[in-house]
Order: sequence, then C-alpha cells, then structure tokens
Amino acid sequence: MSWDLFVQDWGDVNSLDEIPDNFNPKPIGKRSEIIDKMKEAEPTIDFSDQSWGRLDNDQFSIEFNMGEEELLDGFTMHVSGNEMAFPCIANILSELGLKAADGSSSNFFDIEDSKNDMQKWIVYRDKILNK
Repeated sequence: MSWDLFVQDWGDVNSLDEIPDNFNPKPIGKRSEIIDKMKEAEPTIDFSDQSWGRLDNDQFSIEFNMGEEELLDGFTMHVSGNEMAFPCIANILSELGLKAADGSSSNFFDIEDSKNDMQKWIVYRDKILNK
C-alpha cells in the first residue's frame, strides 16, 4: 500500500481545484531523458527496468511507474514508509521542473504542507493493515 503522487506538467495552477475540465497534460519528455534527470537528482534510483524504477533505503521506498511509452505525459511515484522520502521527492521534482499531485488531497506536493497529508495516509494504512 502506497501514498501516490502523480507527476505531470500541470501548468500554472496552484491546486488541483483550478484545473479546467478539458485539461490535457503536455508531454514532459522522453522517458530516457526523464530517467537521466531523475538519476542526477537521486543517483541511487534503480532503473534496470525502465518502466518501473525503485529507490529503497531503511526509512522509505519510492517506486516510479514510468509506463511503456518513450514519450511521457507523466508518471506516478508510489511512496511507502514515512516523510523521510520528502527531500528525495523534492529533489526529483526540482530537477524535472514539475509538480506532483497528491493522490489523497487536492494539493500539489510541498515538502512542508504534504507532511499532514502523508500522516493521514499513514493512519489510514495502519488502520487497514490492523497495525
């Protein structure tokens, strides 16, 4: 079970509530180029499978669902663990110049503001898993 972030070119909006109904994301680049930039930001990401990357350590893991197409209009980060993943997420998004939508709210990822959203997800996850 993961806390999911959806990375796209969201344009100049400040929240998901501002996105028009007819929104179509622009391509963000070639998958190989996006992966290269992500590895510049976080060199320990394992992209031995170019469609599904992984960053693992003792505190958290992030899986990167890149899909099968070479030209990407976005990708998904599946975050497990805790907020120790936030600096890595912020580094990747900064390197790419993109925003990530928080799958549990109408907000975009923000290294400070998203802590509350992740804490809500952790409570939900623990309840579902009976921890």
